[in-house]
Amino acid sequence: MERLLLTLTIIFVSLIAGYLFRQWVSLGASAFTESSLKRLRIVIQKTAMFGLIPLSAMLSLWGLPSPDPRLLCLPALGLAAWVAGGALALFFSRRMGLGRAQTGSMYCCGTFTNIGAVGCLVAVMQFGEQAIAMASLYRLCEEMFYFGVAVPVSRSYGSAGASGTKTPRLHLDPVLAAILFALGLGLFLNLSGVRRPSAFGTLSAAAMIAGTVCFLLSIGMGLRLSRMTAYVRESAVISLIKFVCVPLIVTTLASLAGLGEVEGGLPLKVVAILSAMPVAMNALIPPSLFDLDLDLANACWVFTTLELVVVLPVLIIVLPLL
Repeated sequence: MERLLLTLTIIFVSLIAGYLFRQWVSLGASAFTESSLKRLRIVIQKTAMFGLIPLSAMLSLWGLPSPDPRLLCLPALGLAAWVAGGALALFFSRRMGLGRAQTGSMYCCGTFTNIGAVGCLVAVMQFGEQAIAMASLYRLCEEMFYFGVAVPVSRSYGSAGASGTKTPRLHLDPVLAAILFALGLGLFLNLSGVRRPSAFGTLSAAAMIAGTVCFLLSIGMGLRLSRMTAYVRESAVISLIKFVCVPLIVTTLASLAGLGEVEGGLPLKVVAILSAMPVAMNALIPPSLFDLDLDLANACWVFTTLELVVVLPVLIIVLPLL
């Protein structure tokens, strides 16, 4: 319970601090301007994406004792989660009779998942730094799927007014390159038999937590609350997808893959956490680019993030049963 409260505190204090800082800037009470605030957000995000999180992943994989070959299914489970979330969002959107702009935003919210900023933090706080390597493997194909599948699909639901907008092309994204390099170096050191200094385990967990705080601060700085109450029904459906449907599907697949028999079931528990995370902030990017319903996406992001107050305690109760 103490770890749970600490996790919730880190998440919401970081978000609120970023949001309050933005409001302070908006009131003209600081030397920051909107443009300088945006630059600060980018610096904070890059520090996390290219420094803290890759470092944490590398150190964790380096110290992982005798990696089980069954862990290689983790990237496929991540893909299954994003595909299932998007497909269910499209299915429910059709049943609800939503228009194309709303359906496109629902798809983004069903697919894009907050693994890096929240999922990894929850896993590390519950199971220690060993969970970092597993979470990194789970999200290995994240950038490739988002740019290669999710963005083009969401663009197809955009209005004719967005037809001139270029779709981001699939390429070796710098963030993906940094993670691949970190995982490769960590695996090399692990298999080469080089012993990891014991202090590096603490450093790995600390880097992940610091990276998460950086992400959440930057998200809070960019948070805009608007027309949330108009999308309660859509937010409820996305919550059902994120916190019930996708976790049931992916955790079942992970169990069938034998992850419950690896290291006392730790990989299965990590997958259960990562598959039950809220909408990611980058779900707001395609709606902005392709003239989808941005208010809907924003509402789903805020609602599912706030629901962590209920979801995380439920997860803590369910995890020992896996």
